Parts: sequence; C-alpha cells; structure tokens
Amino acid sequence: MSKQELAAERRKRVDAAIALKEHDRVPLAPKLGFFYGSAYDIPSYATLMDVRNSIPGIKAYMEEYQPDLVWPPAVYPAMAAYALGSQFIKFPGYVDGIGLNESFQILDGEYLHDDEFEEFCFDPTHFILTKWLPRRNKNLAGLAKINVQNPIEFGLFSATVPFSDPEVKQAFEALAEAGKFSLQWLMGGGEIAHIIEDEGFVLGPQVGTTCPFDMLADTFRGMINTITDIYERPEELMEAVNVMQGLMLRNALDSAIALKREFFLIPLHMGVDEFMSPENYAKYYWPGLKALIMKCIENNITPYVFTEGNYNTRLEQLCDVPPGKVVYMFEKVDMKKAKETVGKVACINANLPTATLMFSTPDKIADETKKLLDICAPGGGFMMDCSIPVDRCPKENLHAMFDTVLKYGSYK
Repeated sequence: MSKQELAAERRKRVDAAIALKEHDRVPLAPKLGFFYGSAYDIPSYATLMDVRNSIPGIKAYMEEYQPDLVWPPAVYPAMAAYALGSQFIKFPGYVDGIGLNESFQILDGEYLHDDEFEEFCFDPTHFILTKWLPRRNKNLAGLAKINVQNPIEFGLFSATVPFSDPEVKQAFEALAEAGKFSLQWLMGGGEIAHIIEDEGFVLGPQVGTTCPFDMLADTFRGMINTITDIYERPEELMEAVNVMQGLMLRNALDSAIALKREFFLIPLHMGVDEFMSPENYAKYYWPGLKALIMKCIENNITPYVFTEGNYNTRLEQLCDVPPGKVVYMFEKVDMKKAKETVGKVACINANLPTATLMFSTPDKIADETKKLLDICAPGGGFMMDCSIPVDRCPKENLHAMFDTVLKYGSYK
C-alpha cells in the first residue's frame, strides 16, 4: 500500500476508536518519550538542545514499528531555559550534572506565598510579571522592579524609570535570547509534525496544558501546599483556582487552533485518589477540568486526557462528557472498571505498565497485552498504549506489544 493508503487506514482506525466504534483492529498508539533517542543512539541531551536532533530516531521508529498514532517528543527547550536562568527544571549535561542519556527533571517549588493570594487574584498578570517570573528564573530578577499598575497620567512616566535599571535591561535581554531559542524549538516541532504526517501516520498530541487546579499547583503554589490549602485556606484556594480557570480558557487553545491540531493533551497530576477525597475532587478539580474539555470540544479539538497516578475513584466523574469526543489515558486504574464506566462514553487507552516494557520479557509483555485486549477491545473505543511515556526499553519488548495487537486485536 502507498503512504496515502496507509495513512487513510490509520486515520479510519483512530477515528473509529474515538467515536466508540470498531474498524479493522485496535489502533497502536503508545506514548513515547526519549525512546526515539535511546533506541536509536541519540542522547537525551542532544534532543533537549535541539528537538530536531530526534528526527532520525522518529523516522527509524515509524519505519520499524509501523504504529498508527505517533507522539511527537515532549521536551523542553534547554537553551531557552539556560538563557532565562530557569531554576525550576534541570537538564542532562554538565550544567546540572545529569547524565547525557537521562531525562529532564521538574522541581516542585513555591512561587505564590501564603500571604499573596489576594494580590495574585487581584491582578494575576502583574503577579506573573513581577514575582512569578523572577522567582522561577534568576536572569529575570530585574522584572521585580517593574510596576505598571498606576493608571494616572503622570504615573506613566514614573513607571518607565525602572526600565533604565541595568538589571531590568538584563531581564529583557534574557527574554529576547530565550525567545530566539524558543522559536527554534517551535519551528523544530512543526518540522517533526510535518514529517510524521507526510510519512502517513496520525500525529498525536503536540500542544496542551494542565487543568486549572494543576496549573496553580504545578507552577505557582507547589504540590503539597496546594493540597494543604484545601483545609487551611479553602476560600482563597477556590478563588485562585477560578482565576487560573479564567486565564486557561482565554489562552489554552490558541496554539492548537493556530496550528490546526486535532488533539489537545491534558495531563492530570494532582487529582489522584490519594491526594483528595471524591467530594473535594468534585469541588476543586473537576469543574475546571470539565470546562477545559468542553472548550476543546466546542472548537472541534479532541481532548486527550492523561490521568497520571491512581484514578479508580474518579471514573464516574470522568463519564460526564459528550459521548465519542474524548480520549482518556490511564496510568494506574482497574481497566475492567474503566471499560464498564468511562468506556461507554469515551475512548480509553490501555495502561500496559511502562516498567513491564522496560524490565520484563517479550513473553510476559505479550501475556499482559492480550489480557488488556480481552478486557478493553470488545465493542471498540479502545487504543493500545502504555502507562507513562517510554524513555527506554528493549526494542524486542515493544515489538512484543505491537505483535500481540496485530495478532489478537482484530475486529474481523
């Protein structure tokens, strides 16, 4: 078959799964991270320096495995982060002392303090500019000297004074330098997207964001602080989550719409069973997540929701979406229960443990894949996937998963 014919079949396969239908077989859509590098001798460091360095590995993977849906590499632009002096992330290489073949590391931090909720909610943009950015990026320290909140006529002139400060100038120079590398990163991502589609594969999620609660926890308040806030300052937390929801809904889909992307990734971090009760999940977490899901659907974009961690007590809540419009991926969940609940309204992706792919044997992987097919494939609405993105595993182990789907995942 030609690339165009193969592309059409893969498209039908994926579209049928999302629409809760059967086509010819279960689509193969594993989440891959640095596997494109580790399997094809490209150091993680090289990909983070310039995402285009992953292209030979992506091409080799598509040729060798023939998946249906291909995930672009989810990497941060290290050079942009270096230009900013970012303190919330560490990269492979001599700067942070991490091995060249390791992944990046995100550090949890507190950038919104206990006594700053009112200030943040009153003017989140000013808070982001003058406190959040300087606290997370040491080369942007000068931004803390800026104040543009005085709208009176003469206030304009006094507000410009800090811009003559050398530290403020340095901050803007750092932003310009980071912008140069970020543009290179975005253009590289676009090149990779075109390659995946031109080779006849369905392009997986390339843009996305977290839900409002996670956005506050991940990037402003810190994970432990935010969970504690549920009990220590519930009203302030609720107001801050609502502020994050407003910011998110105004800005979240801009890139997806501009790039005409089909999928929008929503990775979920804080809503796990262990972190909050079902009641608190329904109050603080689900409303913002559902608003983001519905915003995607209203714009004809498929939300690709990744429930990281244990999610067994959330399944009924996740059913509250329009049928055949959402993809849910699960890291740790009872897939039989997921099929019986969420699987009635949304496409579900299997959660073959990534640790199994990394450390088990092909025979064991084939057995586990067959079990997931037996549970999830009947009736359609299912794609074969792994629990979390694969950075490295023996190539024969990934082949075992693919071969099992090709052997037992047929609907004909």
